[in-house]
Amino acid sequence: MTDSDIRKASYKKRYEDGDDGLRFQDLLYQGNFHGMDPIPDGIKGDRMIRERLKSGVMEKVTKEQVLKDQFTLEEMNDLNNYLAWNIWDVLVMRATEGVSGMIPRQEYEILSFMQEFYRYPEFMRLMTDQVGAQGIMDIGTSAKFEIGTKVNAVHDWCLGAVAFGMGRCGLLALETIQADDYVEESNEILKFMQRVLWGKRQDGYILNSQDRYRCAIHDQSIIDMLVNEVVDFEEGSDQFKAFTQFNATAELLAFFDHYDCRLGLGDTGPYELPDGRILIIRDLFVNEEIYHWSDVCEGLPYSYTLAVVLDPEKLGLEEIRVNDISTTFTQPKNYIPAITGGAIFVKDKWDTPMGEIHPLGLDQLDPHLDKIREATVKMYDKTLRMSRRILCTNGIYSYYIDMLLPYLRATGLYDEVCAKYDFWELDQRVSQAYYDITKRNFVQVTVPQKIFSGAGYLPFPEGTDLRRSKYSVL
Repeated sequence: MTDSDIRKASYKKRYEDGDDGLRFQDLLYQGNFHGMDPIPDGIKGDRMIRERLKSGVMEKVTKEQVLKDQFTLEEMNDLNNYLAWNIWDVLVMRATEGVSGMIPRQEYEILSFMQEFYRYPEFMRLMTDQVGAQGIMDIGTSAKFEIGTKVNAVHDWCLGAVAFGMGRCGLLALETIQADDYVEESNEILKFMQRVLWGKRQDGYILNSQDRYRCAIHDQSIIDMLVNEVVDFEEGSDQFKAFTQFNATAELLAFFDHYDCRLGLGDTGPYELPDGRILIIRDLFVNEEIYHWSDVCEGLPYSYTLAVVLDPEKLGLEEIRVNDISTTFTQPKNYIPAITGGAIFVKDKWDTPMGEIHPLGLDQLDPHLDKIREATVKMYDKTLRMSRRILCTNGIYSYYIDMLLPYLRATGLYDEVCAKYDFWELDQRVSQAYYDITKRNFVQVTVPQKIFSGAGYLPFPEGTDLRRSKYSVL
């Protein structure tokens, strides 16, 4: 690349008040806003959707507001509307996903959404009773001082966007529940999500999309620790090839170990470094031992953390987004050639203390790459020999178990909910839905029309009692 090929980076303009950002997609969101202008993706989309909300719940909120026991009905409907757009915004950025030749992802996704909506409120209430509302916020805060933690953007987001938003929308589309059902439980889910996310950011926002797609949540001590190990390299050098190859290989296994989804990956950033370059902190969870299929990953650590250093000038960076499912997108799209430095760290177990996480030299990658490739091949072989029903069940576990697992571990309640509350059991209604979702092209037609488009996120009707729950119909 010559100097004449380099476009000047302009990404910092995206952080100026009044800037609408770039469009990463040509698609537009209509949702339930019939008769109004459709909404685009990105910074402009966030501004437009928030202008249509009636409460201040998606503006900067105070700690006192987050500690309140419940949302008002108006706030819940605003959260519902914002999350519907936000889910769409996330999905259009990964529109090529969702179909796997081996894993029935669309089927297990909708089933897991329902399972979460039915079961999470009880577990969230138990955790809140265990550590208090402040304790839930503190779990979010802990992510600032850790790497290799699943208390990250995608898991936090899934607590509400998936468990409440997609779960409720799926059940409404299946005509299993009504718009004024499960109000108390919905409040429980949304409050838990808000507390974790507010505790992590502590700037009044809860979602990256509210902050122009920034997730720069890590404490400076963590950034310094990572940057101190960064090796600078030139594009095309052996070190560049080793680092980018490791990133791609470990990312594939992390994705596969979590059943073809992004729960195995987690980015934070962008962090501007003193020399003008950008740091992305990337966790790749390649061995979640809680799953029976992870036996193929034996011998691998729980996770690798990569410090990925980008040169925005080399890329001609116009916009960078770390979205709410922990994924980095840039404009121009391919940022790999602009990676000019990196470091890799190893976390052996999910509860390994920060002081025992150790760097892995770029000249020490081959034994790890061999194990990662071997595990990936074994995972393919194991997956190919599973029936559709088993694959669906495993997929439900991957979503339903993993999305709540970090918080159950943090509150010390994982063993208790397994022993006393049948955490690993599938709700009977969800088991029945396994058959129902194959009818009337529900997965192929209804789910895209209702969930992915935003059209099925019905508001709670005016006057609905906040106490209305599955336990009592008022």
